[in-house]
Amino acid sequence: MTQQYYALGEPIWRDPRRSLPLLPLLVVGTVIWLLLYAALGWRLWQNGALRIDAVSLTLLVASIIVGVAVVLSWRMAWPDLHARRAVGGRALSLAQMYQLTPAAFEEYVAQRLFARQGFTVVNTRDVKDGGIDVLLIDRYDQRGIVQCKRYRDTVGEPTVRDLFGTMLHDGAVHAYLVTTAPISDAARKWAADKPITLIDGIMLEQLVK
Repeated sequence: MTQQYYALGEPIWRDPRRSLPLLPLLVVGTVIWLLLYAALGWRLWQNGALRIDAVSLTLLVASIIVGVAVVLSWRMAWPDLHARRAVGGRALSLAQMYQLTPAAFEEYVAQRLFARQGFTVVNTRDVKDGGIDVLLIDRYDQRGIVQCKRYRDTVGEPTVRDLFGTMLHDGAVHAYLVTTAPISDAARKWAADKPITLIDGIMLEQLVK
C-alpha cells in the first residue's frame, strides 16, 4: 500500500469516536449531590443538628465525596463544554480563540477542524504527550499529529523543526501546526518539502468556517 498523507479536503475518513454524554453525566452527578445534601439536612432537622447518628454521618461523608467529585469534574469539563458549544455553533474569530484556555483551544481545533472532516481525533492533553496535542487516525489506521499554539508572536523555524522531529519519533505520516499567530517565511520554506501542513491564524479563521 502506498503511503497515504493527510490533507484538508473532502471528508473521506471514518466517523470520529463518539465521546460520552459529558453534560448529562455532570447534571446527574450534581442532582445526586443536591439530593444527598437535602437528605442530610432533613435528617438533621428531624433529629436535631447535634445528634449525628450513623446514617447522618454516612450522608455527610457521601455528600462531601460526591461534592468534591462534582466540583472537580465541572472544573475539568468546562473547557471542553465551552469548545464544543463553539463547534456546534458559529465559528470563532481569532479574538474569540484567544479567549479560550489552551486546553479549550486544543479541543476546538480537534473537533472543529479535524473531526468534522471525518478524522478520528484523540486529544492527548491529559497524558504526557511529548509535544503532541492531538492524534489523528485515518481509515488505514495511519497516524497524524497536531500541535496547537495559541500564540500572538510569530512562530519560527525552530518550532517547525521540533514538530518534524516529534512526527518522526512518533512514526506518524503527517504533522499539522495550527496556530493563531503568523508563521515566519523561514519556517514555511523549511517545511515546504516535508509532510507538514502549517496553518496560521488567518488560515485557521477561514478553515473553521
